[in-house]
Amino acid sequence: MSDIPWPAPPSGICTVPPSLEVEVAILGAGIHGAALARELTLRGVSCALVDRGAVGGGTSQWSSQLLHGGIRYLLTGDIRQMREGLVERATWARIAPHRCRWEAFWMPHRFGVEGLAHRFGIGLYDHWGAERPGWPQGLELGQVPRTAFRADPRSAGGPFRGATAYADLITWDRALTRDLAASSRAVPLDFHEPEHFEEGQEGLKALTLTDRRDGTRRRLSARRWVFALGPWTDGAMSTWFGETRKRLRLSSGIHLWFDPVPGCASPWAIRRPGGRILFIIPRDGLLQVGTTEREVEEGWVPIATGEREELLGALEANLPAIPWRQLPIRGEEVGVRPLLSAGGATARLSRGAMLQRHDRLPNLTLVLGGKLTTARLLMAQLATELTGLPCEASVTEPLSLWDGHPAQIR
Repeated sequence: MSDIPWPAPPSGICTVPPSLEVEVAILGAGIHGAALARELTLRGVSCALVDRGAVGGGTSQWSSQLLHGGIRYLLTGDIRQMREGLVERATWARIAPHRCRWEAFWMPHRFGVEGLAHRFGIGLYDHWGAERPGWPQGLELGQVPRTAFRADPRSAGGPFRGATAYADLITWDRALTRDLAASSRAVPLDFHEPEHFEEGQEGLKALTLTDRRDGTRRRLSARRWVFALGPWTDGAMSTWFGETRKRLRLSSGIHLWFDPVPGCASPWAIRRPGGRILFIIPRDGLLQVGTTEREVEEGWVPIATGEREELLGALEANLPAIPWRQLPIRGEEVGVRPLLSAGGATARLSRGAMLQRHDRLPNLTLVLGGKLTTARLLMAQLATELTGLPCEASVTEPLSLWDGHPAQIR
């Protein structure tokens, strides 16, 4: 994985000793790895959190930045996963209120029958997701008043005749991941490159690491190992152990950031063919739009020219009153989603997750698939499995803030 363009490490010195031993070694400091570190700490179990980059510096930095049940699961029929996500959405609102913001998302409809279908489906979504800690009194759900809809410049000249509002959470995913890590007592081994694994009778025994800041070599020993590597899982298993098995299929989605458009105050979610959703979200003083979807082979890919063009074309077709091609693009990003390997188009694949015990290394567990919203739940299950210790505090204990002060909610 040496060809992956990870950011250069910062200056400074790591004070971790050259040899250390923990109960659980976690490779991958994204949302899953950081959540597992917190879960193990809540259970009083020692762990180390290893990453060749910064905490939350990979895919956790380029997700949709939404904590949600998955409104599109109403279309695909995956009601179980949707309801699980809605329960977890409420958990995040309790334990990370400074990293979350409730919004009423508008889903526009083109004609009356579609509007009735939206109101029925979205009514179920908000009914099953009725637990909304910290919900602002000023936000209204259900049918959007006609005057409010027409006042939004996105409604002018397009195919839409009205909209239905539903609830979801906006978050800041990288800060949330760092908060999870800060809420743990994990030994921090960020910016460390895995070099060589030692195996014993019970599986993995130790790992030699090189500090990318100054070249120092460290030896990490552990009884249990968890790889939470997201879309880099298959590449890592090939590099480290010569495995050719494909456990995941990778799907990329892009986000473009435009200057704010006056009058665009509410986030929109537009249904598109193939089970996709086009988001247009005012946040952080800009307008975030995305996402397209294409299957890719690598865990870190650039935005394709055709991909950017497809997204701009979708914006023009659905929201023609806004001069999208004249607006400066202030930023763009691409995130790669690890999907459980299966047939069919990736847009139709579930964002479900699986914990897989390695068949040759019995003390190694692989975290496959998953998404931001349900990461805490999955890692709570894994921590209970590894330790035999359930922990009710996982859903109530507020997260520590990695930067020492609340996020700026805008």
